[in-house]
Amino acid sequence: MLRKLFPGLDSAPEQQEEEPVLRGASVVRKPETDSPKAGFEWKLPRFNIDSDWWLKPATILTALAVFVAISGKLYGHVYSWLDQPVGQVVIEGEMRHLQRQALANESVALMNGGLLSADLVELKEGIQAHPWVYQVGVARQWPATLYLQIREEVPVARWGSNGLLNHEGDIFWPEQMKAYSDLPLMQGPAGDTALMMEQYYDLNQMLRTVGLQVTELKFEARGAWTLTLENGIRVVIGREQVVERLERFLTVYRVRLKEEADAGRIEQIDIRYNNGMAVKWHPQNDEAKQS
Repeated sequence: MLRKLFPGLDSAPEQQEEEPVLRGASVVRKPETDSPKAGFEWKLPRFNIDSDWWLKPATILTALAVFVAISGKLYGHVYSWLDQPVGQVVIEGEMRHLQRQALANESVALMNGGLLSADLVELKEGIQAHPWVYQVGVARQWPATLYLQIREEVPVARWGSNGLLNHEGDIFWPEQMKAYSDLPLMQGPAGDTALMMEQYYDLNQMLRTVGLQVTELKFEARGAWTLTLENGIRVVIGREQVVERLERFLTVYRVRLKEEADAGRIEQIDIRYNNGMAVKWHPQNDEAKQS
């Protein structure tokens, strides 16, 4: 019916479907070609060689060289300021035998340089070599001050005829010995000084209970102990059972020997026996008794 009413309907061209419109700022259509390889082309990478490429590393190296030169010059000025000669020595600590001025002069001489360049370890060792210096601390304070903290040796006993012992049993050799003639005398191997000081304290603690005190302590290489009391009596203890033997001696001394000792009749007491002790009398009392 429609064809009869509209005879040109069959001859109208067929309408093709419209492609959807692509939205976007840039749309690229691939060209329609008969062959899949049509339109394919090789694209080589492009190198944009700048003719002044060397300027950047050259600038960096120049800046680095300038920085190093300025830093070196600045470092030299700072080091020169810090390495000034010592103008003042401050010494802390009580001193009886050391002279502050002499110690200050000796310290400056030992520095062998300015405040910064001086070797403080070497300086400390040099000061420590002084016989009356027990401990030393060294510090710098700019611009030109050296601080020393000194602890002197405190002698507690004599060692042989020329040395002294401190509280730890360390030997030091000062020049002034006459002032310490009243200190107890220690004799023995040099490597056993700490043991001797420990034994000295223990024996004295026990002897104080009867009013006695050690004035001389001798320790033989084979390990035997001999002590001399302030009343002049020599007590031979031996190597073994030192505490037990001395306790037995104190018991007998209180009961039977104190009066004889106070009278000055006893020269030596040998307490190495298990069941007694041998008493040696002074020559005016030739008779030797054994209790």
